[in-house]
Amino acid sequence: MTSAASWRTSPSCCTAKASNGSCRADPCGPGRQREPNTGRDTAWRGRNSHTYEGSSQNVPHRSGPNAPGSLWRDRDFRHYAVAQGISVTGSGVTTIALSVLAVVELHASTFNVALIAFASKLPPLLLSLHAGVLADRRRKRPLIITCDLLCAAVLLTLPTAQFLARITLIHLYAVALTVAALQVIGSNASISFLPSLLGPGRIKDGNAKMGAGNSLADLIGTNSGGALVVALGAARAITVDASSYLASALLLWRIRHHEDPPPPRKAGTSQWAEIREGLTYTLRTPVVRSIVLSNTATSFVLAASSALWSLYLLRELHWSPTALGIVMGAGGAGGILGALVWQPLERRWGPGPVMLGALSLNPLAQIPLVLVGPGLGGQIAIGIGMVIQTGAAVCHGGLQRAVRQELAPDELQGRAQATGAWLAFSLRPFAALAAGGLGTWLGLHLTLTLISAALVIPFLVLWNSPVRDLGTAAPASLTATEEPANP
Repeated sequence: MTSAASWRTSPSCCTAKASNGSCRADPCGPGRQREPNTGRDTAWRGRNSHTYEGSSQNVPHRSGPNAPGSLWRDRDFRHYAVAQGISVTGSGVTTIALSVLAVVELHASTFNVALIAFASKLPPLLLSLHAGVLADRRRKRPLIITCDLLCAAVLLTLPTAQFLARITLIHLYAVALTVAALQVIGSNASISFLPSLLGPGRIKDGNAKMGAGNSLADLIGTNSGGALVVALGAARAITVDASSYLASALLLWRIRHHEDPPPPRKAGTSQWAEIREGLTYTLRTPVVRSIVLSNTATSFVLAASSALWSLYLLRELHWSPTALGIVMGAGGAGGILGALVWQPLERRWGPGPVMLGALSLNPLAQIPLVLVGPGLGGQIAIGIGMVIQTGAAVCHGGLQRAVRQELAPDELQGRAQATGAWLAFSLRPFAALAAGGLGTWLGLHLTLTLISAALVIPFLVLWNSPVRDLGTAAPASLTATEEPANP
């Protein structure tokens, strides 16, 4: 089961032993360093040398914008966070409204619903790498604002079409495709803008606060989404999301932070050469590569699930739009909890164990979906599963994103994030199509059961990687890329 996803939201010690105590080769490669006088391994150091000693955090970060004090006292961060939160709220409404438009009002078939999911998941495959180059070539804030304004305009075509004539499935496909394409550009620019806005020492804190705020916004959006759809109608309810994009653009426009212009490109450098540089960094940095591969498996399975989830609940379990909105909104409560706990857990155990623990909860949280029947009891059980899964997703997502942001060099931020997104999301449209085909052939219940079981795969990918051994300290070699073998 998946909650509403939005971009306006859509990797500490390498030990020399395995968890069973047996000796194993250092997964991080050569170059272990020892602290003078203590003999301990030096803390794992990203590009900005954030330090974690033992089980407590000591972060002598370099001076960044408004570095001292709480982030909530930083005016620019408040504008950024509130802009994200408002638009996530709007996206929660649209998630419900589009499902109701397709399933209830247009009587879409299982495969038609999967095609809408396919349309929304195709742009990351086609555009992510180019979006990364664009973000590294341009100032990022204007890109985000432009995407917000264009998304608002596209969404407003749905209520306009209903007023003038009628909405068709082709129109839904077009809106899903166009908004997703704009979100690819805006999402990448937004994620890579945050390190510039905060300074490197506050990235984890910023991601944790963003996770909590976005989860609260998702809780509000999805819970109000069902009620708004009932009160206004599905198409008119989408105007709420369009308005949220406009509000987000206004708040981002008011940010005062001066974003340095990107460094000049080397003469004769092509876009494909810059894309290749981002791919090389991602695939030759062991920790980043492992996290991205695990993210890819997670994204594929959840894309298959999300293609059928609303259809299954609305059609086979006979849920009302209001019940769907309330249960989906329950995930927001789990997201808030996950955002609040991942920093303390990371300081105590390190990124690796926390990410593995979060991924291990995913298949367990799916059990209610495939066991319960119609009625209030089933809705409560699925809601509890949603709380667990969303909490784990926010915990894992915020931590892995912060680690990748810290490790990436400034000049590669856009491409590093875009490459990770491309690898993680490029298979999602095919997952949606496969889910539609299997749902038509095997039935929705059996297909969702198989998809739920497949959620163990991302955990196994991360378990069999260097990330498994990331505790509270790790060598500087983690940040190095692997050199290609000499012929």
